[in-house]
Amino acid sequence: MDDIIRQTKKGRLVIRSAHRRRSIRAATLTAMLHTIGCTCLLGSALQLYCLSLGADDLYLGLLSFAIMAGAPFSLLGITLMRRFGKRRILVFWSGILPAVCMAFAAVLPLLGRFGWISSAWILYWLLAAAALRSITDSIGGAGWFPMLQDNVPSRITGKFFATLRTYWQSSVLVSLLLIAWFLGSEPAWWKFCVVFAIGEASFIVKIFFLKQLKEKPLPENSDTLPSPWGVLKRAVANPETRHFLGYILLYNIAAFMCLPFQVKYLKDLGYSAGFIVAATAMVSVGAILSLRFWGKLADRFGNRSIFSISHIGIVVALAGWVLVGNNAFSTVLVFVLYAGWSIFQSANGIAQTRHMFQTVPETDQSNMVIINVFIFFSVAIAPLMSGLFLHLSADWHLESGGLSINNYHMLFLLAAALVLIPHRVCRKFQNNVETSAAGVFVIITRPLRMMFGPFVSFPTKRK
Repeated sequence: MDDIIRQTKKGRLVIRSAHRRRSIRAATLTAMLHTIGCTCLLGSALQLYCLSLGADDLYLGLLSFAIMAGAPFSLLGITLMRRFGKRRILVFWSGILPAVCMAFAAVLPLLGRFGWISSAWILYWLLAAAALRSITDSIGGAGWFPMLQDNVPSRITGKFFATLRTYWQSSVLVSLLLIAWFLGSEPAWWKFCVVFAIGEASFIVKIFFLKQLKEKPLPENSDTLPSPWGVLKRAVANPETRHFLGYILLYNIAAFMCLPFQVKYLKDLGYSAGFIVAATAMVSVGAILSLRFWGKLADRFGNRSIFSISHIGIVVALAGWVLVGNNAFSTVLVFVLYAGWSIFQSANGIAQTRHMFQTVPETDQSNMVIINVFIFFSVAIAPLMSGLFLHLSADWHLESGGLSINNYHMLFLLAAALVLIPHRVCRKFQNNVETSAAGVFVIITRPLRMMFGPFVSFPTKRK
């Protein structure tokens, strides 16, 4: 361990720079392979396959919930991380077991095609397999962010996560574009077999890079730290952490509640499978184009302005879906809305991650696991709530003159309105010393104002 870990003048244990660079490279490749696997096995291709088997809105909500529902099991990962270390639980629980859980996904379309298993049983199996993969991955995932905190210097947190997310979003983008081209308009059953097999292969290769991650030794007081339940109670008891957890829950429900059903909505409008997958690829395009900008902006001005800007953008991107129909204008608008949602969601993700890394001490990384439990579980319950809403509101329809609003439109508007609640909550944990959104806007538009002279001015709030 001495050749990997060194002690600073202040007595802190740090990973030597050469090993840290290799570990960061391995983490980046791990994230890329993980997202490729999830894109092929758990993304829009899976949703389209389930729709071809007759899945309804409620099933899509349950499936989206199952894909993320294992988040609470990260609490078990806290105990395992303290006992076995971060890398060992990542390799076994986030590498080997998820690959085993999804091992048979590639043969299901074949079994269904020749009638060896009914469509209903395929849907049940996919639901169970997705849930088991989520549980095992969540247990191992308890060590992911603590592992990154061991390797990433605090001064470049925003830049690092912007770069990391750019790489994995690039992987998703390439994957989705290839899937869209490969599936075409009316995909045959064997094409789903190929896509699912590529996803399984990515999960398997990921294990190799997980083994290359470097970690700091467990703290000497790890045996005296509170239990996972004690960590949760301690986090909720802390006012700043409690408000942050509440914000995560409220924001993610609002931001993610429409995402799976936009695919169903587009299919109901008559768009082809290839178009839908290509449109969802704009989520990656928006992230790739904006992540480095948000990372640099957050490192320079702090999180406060990023939170506010992201809220405004998410409201517009969600509400804009009420304008989508089946016409030439909508074919462009769909791409713009997916990209716009991704741009502002990327901003919020950077701000959330920076806040977490700045407030959780390296000596006790358990709070980081609690925060991620709330992140992933809130993303999981969002589509479940939406699926139930769409199931119960199937007959809801409003007509007023030339205005026609169905239950999907109501869902989009409801999600946009719900973003206003976390916008108020985030003031409880923000650092008011940081630059406000208005202040950042003034600074980044200063070259433009210098060009036009004193005739253009932007008012800002004075403290």
